[in-house]
Amino acid sequence: MFPKKKNPKQKKSPKQKTALAKRSKKTEEIYVERRKLVQRVLKERPLCEACKIFAKYDGKVTYNHHLSRDLHEIIRRSQGGSILDESNILAVCRPCHVRITANPELAFDLGLAKHGWEK
Repeated sequence: MFPKKKNPKQKKSPKQKTALAKRSKKTEEIYVERRKLVQRVLKERPLCEACKIFAKYDGKVTYNHHLSRDLHEIIRRSQGGSILDESNILAVCRPCHVRITANPELAFDLGLAKHGWEK
């Protein structure tokens, strides 16, 4: 007889997931410091620092300050930015953080992001 044809819509068996490699002790120490920095900065800067900048860009006279939930690194780690340098961090709300990441050209124009050579 003929072999049974597979239905292309049929789901394949799930691939076995591999565990992520554990962080090195040095990296883990950096992230312990990072968690402390995140808690402190969000407490010190409870309101989004990007809302005002985006409101001005959008031509709005009034705007709502949202609570900051994320820390945005002005100079990306891949560009030489440090995750522990407080001068490289903005406390932002989630909508502003999404807008910054989705529109990098606009973020660079507004000063919400910088290249590594602009330190």
